[in-house]
Amino acid sequence: MTAEADPAPRVIVCAVDGSNADANAVEVAVQLAVLTGARLALVAVAPALAGDSADVARRRWTLEEAVSALELTAKTLDDRVDVDCYVDAGNPVRRLVEFATLVRALLLVVGTTASAKGRPPSIVASGLGRTAPCPVVVVSESAPVPPIARLRGD
Repeated sequence: MTAEADPAPRVIVCAVDGSNADANAVEVAVQLAVLTGARLALVAVAPALAGDSADVARRRWTLEEAVSALELTAKTLDDRVDVDCYVDAGNPVRRLVEFATLVRALLLVVGTTASAKGRPPSIVASGLGRTAPCPVVVVSESAPVPPIARLRGD
């Protein structure tokens, strides 16, 4: 029996939501992509508009803001990794799971703000942990992220 090479590109998906947790999550995703030789897919999901003024007032950000956040984030990577940006609208957990499934993601990285001890880090991180088609890495905004050189022993 011979093993055939998997023709699908290696992809690490990183959720970007415009929060303070993005920086650490993106840095961890970049490091994982570099270490595995994978492409990085930055994905932002803006809530779908229901049309109700109360729903519009509660939304976190618009599609335009999501696109802007993705572009700014991608620019900060300084060609450290091959990166693609994707924006979608809808339920973040559902859309991220669908995207990770579509690209056959190696990992899905999501940031979270610090939470109370013993509680799930966030609704999105918790939902992804239960439904993602790949391992989920949850990165706290307060977690120190070592430089990649230290990870390699350089």
